[in-house]
Amino acid sequence: MKISLMAAKSENGVIGKGADIPWMVKGEQLLFKAITFNQWLLVGRKTFDSMGVLPNRKYAVITRSGLLSQNDNVLVFPSIEDALRELAQQTEHIIVAGGGEIFKAMINRADTLHLSTVHQNIDGDITFPQVPKDFKLVFEQYFESNINYTYQIWQRP
Repeated sequence: MKISLMAAKSENGVIGKGADIPWMVKGEQLLFKAITFNQWLLVGRKTFDSMGVLPNRKYAVITRSGLLSQNDNVLVFPSIEDALRELAQQTEHIIVAGGGEIFKAMINRADTLHLSTVHQNIDGDITFPQVPKDFKLVFEQYFESNINYTYQIWQRP
């Protein structure tokens, strides 16, 4: 199963402040919308609570506290390992979409990273892990917006 991580981070690595994304960049979320369309998303409970159920996506939510979902597109798991076992039976590709603990646990298992870097230093308490040295940058595009950002794709050879 192919594993991709997708995140937006500030220049100083911040991805969140509490349950919120501490910026609003016009256009950047369209990348998320396009890449995750009709895909399985692996997320932690706090990230899931903050984003809600987006249309045309399926979710594997990791939580220790339990979560009941009435939505057929949401599966709940007590651990990442349990989720990966089940998802291997259901799909050939998952996109890890946060939060910080899930990114840290999954970055060394990922095949591809989709990273948007917002060109500001932002105050926050949740950060994205360092890109491992064995990843290679394969695509990069700069965007001018209300806050400029760069979208990159990194892959393991």
